[in-house]
Amino acid sequence: MNYKRKQPCKDCPYRKDSENQKWCKEEFENLLDKDADFIGSVFGCHKKDNHVCVGWLMDQVNRNFPSISLRFSLISNSVNRNYLNGLYCKSAMYSNINEMVKANYPELLRENMPVNKDQFSLRSSDLKQNL
Repeated sequence: MNYKRKQPCKDCPYRKDSENQKWCKEEFENLLDKDADFIGSVFGCHKKDNHVCVGWLMDQVNRNFPSISLRFSLISNSVNRNYLNGLYCKSAMYSNINEMVKANYPELLRENMPVNKDQFSLRSSDLKQNL
């Protein structure tokens, strides 16, 4: 992965001034799935030229690098903090992945999907039974 660009391209879906729904729904689904995955991923630019997607990278920086795959990639490519601090965008960007997805395919947002909240709750009695 190449870390040379310092700003998102003009068609980056993280930019608010880029055309909505230019990218297929499956790409946004993949982005949400990989973002929810513990290991994560590294997303390349849609131009498929082996450059990292700078819009995605800026989102990762703002969220303290939740993608473990990105952390490994930054280390293996000797990317330093000076490069990351130099990332910028001349236009307004979506503040997070969900805001970007909502602008393109709102039906994909996990918050719109029914969730059984009981499956995520953990009671202290559950812990005692497992000890």
